[in-house]
Amino acid sequence: AMFWFLNRKTTSTHYSAMAGRKRTAKVTEGDATNPVESSPKKKKTKALDSRFGGMTEEEVMKLLLPDHMQPGLDIIFIGINPGLYSAYLGHHYCNANNHFWPCLYESGLVPRKLTYKEDAEVLRHGMGFTNIVPRTTRGSSDLSRKEMKEWSLVMIERMKELKPLVACFNGKGIYEIFSGKKCDVGLQEEPLPGTETVIYVMPSTSGRAATYPKRADKLKFFLELKQLRDRLRMQQGLPPAQQAYGTGSSGATTTSDVDAGGGDGGSGEKGKGSGSGEKEGTRDSTRSQTQPLT
Repeated sequence: AMFWFLNRKTTSTHYSAMAGRKRTAKVTEGDATNPVESSPKKKKTKALDSRFGGMTEEEVMKLLLPDHMQPGLDIIFIGINPGLYSAYLGHHYCNANNHFWPCLYESGLVPRKLTYKEDAEVLRHGMGFTNIVPRTTRGSSDLSRKEMKEWSLVMIERMKELKPLVACFNGKGIYEIFSGKKCDVGLQEEPLPGTETVIYVMPSTSGRAATYPKRADKLKFFLELKQLRDRLRMQQGLPPAQQAYGTGSSGATTTSDVDAGGGDGGSGEKGKGSGSGEKEGTRDSTRSQTQPLT
């Protein structure tokens, strides 16, 4: 009996202690009768957007992306309008996820690998860059139909003066906006209105393109574009591009040579171009162009 009493006492003491710990824990957590004062929360400060070196989007949208064009080029690549990041850096196709620059080299259109910082170098290889609308926006959806129509007429007048062999629209949707009709990718049946410039439509080189997401998917269009250029030069009695531009050996490959995973050829940093990504000077309003036709 004495053993049972001592054991019960020990057991009671054990549960009493456990209950005490539970009560302590409950009081620590706080309840309606025993509220616990919580330490004041630190206010979260909104992180500054470092994409544009401290500039606001509104300030970036005032920048213009310079064209790289001159008369008598083989190919002029045409986009719809500058995005924020391209306008900020002042270069074409500067996003690391864009497949433009690796495809340009792998197709043999240029003899060595170029980065977005060397976009002006394409002039030495008979190519150039422009956009239908010069205004920088967050996205093409910010452009009005009236604005796109007016600047499309301006672009046609510029092509009449510059007379490139090929106007290459970088994106099926871009050409459909420009022409006002549906199309297939590849060589178009009709030339640019009022010119002898043939039109070639390639899928968007953006890594986010849904139809042709991989680099290998897009390379075949660059290879076809190169063949078109070489054929047109031959038809007009012009020397081969390698001879005309002193490009030496070609970097051309076939689609089977390209990693099916579709690498981006840049630094791999999301949302930034290959290279350091630092801003390279402010561009306020430098673009050689006429005003939109009304």
